[in-house]
Amino acid sequence: MKKEQIQWRGYQKRVLDSMEKYLNDQSLHVIAPPGSGKTLLGVGIVQRLQKKTLILVPSLILKEQWLTTLSTYDSLLDVSTDLSVLKKVTVTTYQELYSKKNKEPLYFEQQGIQFLVLDEAHHLKNNWSELLLQLKKNTSNLQTLSLTATPPFDANRKEWQRYLALNGEIDEEISVSELIKEQVLAPYQDYVYLVSATDESSQQFNRFLYEQSDIFETLCSNSEVTDYLLQQSFLQKPLENSEFIYKQFDYYLSCLFYLNEQGYELDNEHWIVLGLDKKMEIPRQSKKSLTDLYTQLYKEQPGLAIFRYLEKQKWLCEDALHLFPEYVLNNAYRQHIPQLKEAISHIVIKEESYLEQALSCVIFMDRIQKEILDGGDAQWAYGVVPIFLMLKELIGSNTEMAAICGEFLLISHRLSVAHYQAFNHFLQEHPLCDGYYYLPLTDKNKAEILALTTQLLDQNSIHILVGTISLLGEGWNCPAVNTVVLGNRSASYVQIQQIRGRGLRRTSEEKLTNIWHLGLAFPNVLLAKQPDVIPIIKRLSFIEGINEMEGTPRITTGYDRFDFPKEATVEQLNTYTHQQLFMAADRKRYNEMWQAALAQGTRLSMPLFFKAGTEGSDKKLSPSFVINNQPRKGFWASLTTGELSSYFSERKREKIWRKACRKKEHLLQALVALMRRDGWLTEEDQLCLQTTPDSFCCELKTNSYHNERLFIEAARELLGEIQNPRYLLVIGAERYAIPECYGKKRQEAERFLKEVQKQQTSAMICYTKNIEGRKLLIEGRLQTVFHERKETVIQEKIWQ
Repeated sequence: MKKEQIQWRGYQKRVLDSMEKYLNDQSLHVIAPPGSGKTLLGVGIVQRLQKKTLILVPSLILKEQWLTTLSTYDSLLDVSTDLSVLKKVTVTTYQELYSKKNKEPLYFEQQGIQFLVLDEAHHLKNNWSELLLQLKKNTSNLQTLSLTATPPFDANRKEWQRYLALNGEIDEEISVSELIKEQVLAPYQDYVYLVSATDESSQQFNRFLYEQSDIFETLCSNSEVTDYLLQQSFLQKPLENSEFIYKQFDYYLSCLFYLNEQGYELDNEHWIVLGLDKKMEIPRQSKKSLTDLYTQLYKEQPGLAIFRYLEKQKWLCEDALHLFPEYVLNNAYRQHIPQLKEAISHIVIKEESYLEQALSCVIFMDRIQKEILDGGDAQWAYGVVPIFLMLKELIGSNTEMAAICGEFLLISHRLSVAHYQAFNHFLQEHPLCDGYYYLPLTDKNKAEILALTTQLLDQNSIHILVGTISLLGEGWNCPAVNTVVLGNRSASYVQIQQIRGRGLRRTSEEKLTNIWHLGLAFPNVLLAKQPDVIPIIKRLSFIEGINEMEGTPRITTGYDRFDFPKEATVEQLNTYTHQQLFMAADRKRYNEMWQAALAQGTRLSMPLFFKAGTEGSDKKLSPSFVINNQPRKGFWASLTTGELSSYFSERKREKIWRKACRKKEHLLQALVALMRRDGWLTEEDQLCLQTTPDSFCCELKTNSYHNERLFIEAARELLGEIQNPRYLLVIGAERYAIPECYGKKRQEAERFLKEVQKQQTSAMICYTKNIEGRKLLIEGRLQTVFHERKETVIQEKIWQ
């Protein structure tokens, strides 16, 4: 490779310089946003390793991109595209590998492949990932490089574990903020337009909640279930059945919760089994505990009458329980098509008034709805055609608009005369599209027409483009785009990030892209129960952006920066949306905030926050930074207001919390000391701890993403909710999971213990894979269940 021809950017050089750490690892997993030079970075890594390499990509376009980059920077490299004739480097698609080699589990081993590059790793479908996992397992000394801009962060646990099994933990991340700072990408601001649900739709949703609540209450109290449980020996004689209990502990616990709500008190034997030396308040039933209970009951006694009841409620289908189903939004979406279309028109007209001829807006839709051009009813249609026809009547006379999908292009007479004369014999008049031509797309002309239309949008000859995600999603690029409207109704984090990326290319210092999300909100319903808004919140929480919550603008992840109304009336929802539209006008202000925030740091760090639990706290939606606007009252103020008992209660809580935080400090200091000694961390990696009356924060100040990730993972295992560790750390009545990096072998666990004992002399370790250890493990889990350590653990990213 002619290295002098490549001018590595700072973030690329950082990743390449860290390669020494991963030379002995089986996998290297790199997140690199669109526009970061991901392919070039991959070529650099391939060249440094000098191994027989197979590069897999999801599309022919990316295949050509890799081949072009390889030939540009290493013209002497022996490259193949044929799986039958592998060379030093071979480039092909996942589809081709699967179709030709899915019955050859030893293919990699037989061909001597040493390095496997998985480009756009988020694309791996189940069948592809299963094949690759099998090939990887059967190949000795195989290293993998996984490159992606969008890891599936919002995947369910099983899908995420499969993703990590193939790609490994994330080793390096190039953040969008880094690319904005190096003037590769443009700054942006995400907005959410909340559409208020109609009265009819709200009534349907409330009816769903009431019906689910009724079923919940029925599951909480059923005489037949109660009688069956009271006959079980593990509940009658728990000490004699402790081995069964420790193996089926979630089921056992759900039985106790259930019987407690029926008025049955736990006798001493149960408290002994639970390992609690004092009787405590038994938690109420939850959706999880009821699911644990009825899942096991259905295995044991499927003939119970309660299951016939659940079958009638459609919570039991085809011999499978589906407890607490999610609200199906499809009908709600259909009922709100006019409101969703109105939201898009509102956004577009506002953005048109803000930017005028500088507007470069793309509206992404799932569907085409071509039948509307044939005279179908557009009022209840939602897609490219109905959105185009609606906006055509609303935009200014000087605003040019077009619509494109895989089947056709709708383009104005003015633009067709000036730019589309080569397709003149294809242009068709249409009665519903006065002033526009209909241009059919074929396999022969599609690429050329898309390229021309993209060029016109990039030159601001077109100001608004309505198109399908399938055509304009991944791979499409138009740097001028400064307004993105996500009109699609169902999307994963991966898809949302791909669409957002269409508007982040930098064209000038002044460019800031507004990105609009549409959410259907039910008035007077808690934010935590909003079925359409919660997925939007979850996706946005992974994306860094400007956070003004503490006055000074900072760049953070997390949803709290959007300041969603927690339980809003129709008026409050409308006020929130109007505020979003108002803020979207001031691009200059947000651009300045990005520059000011970027100047405060050099990298995206990932501190870990532990928030003290309070009654009614929402674990899923707790923000990382809480501004407590209610100052704590002093002794005399509490005395004069008659709140002295609350004063002492609050002081006691603070004292307990600070004591718990000091223990956290000791444990983290021991962890860092040992990780330094073992070479996981360096002396330059500094542990920073901060305690407030409400939260505890730990962070590793380091220039290494790899080191920080290792520390954060270990700290979360040590101080977070106990799962299923091999060894436990026992300090008095407290239980902590020994992190996996020191918990695989007893010798390593004892080294960790020795370090902890320098400040916690009473500490000891316990092996959890026997009956006695299982009991201690369960006691540790009960610390959370019975509110002794009810804390919310949050990891967010902060530019600093």
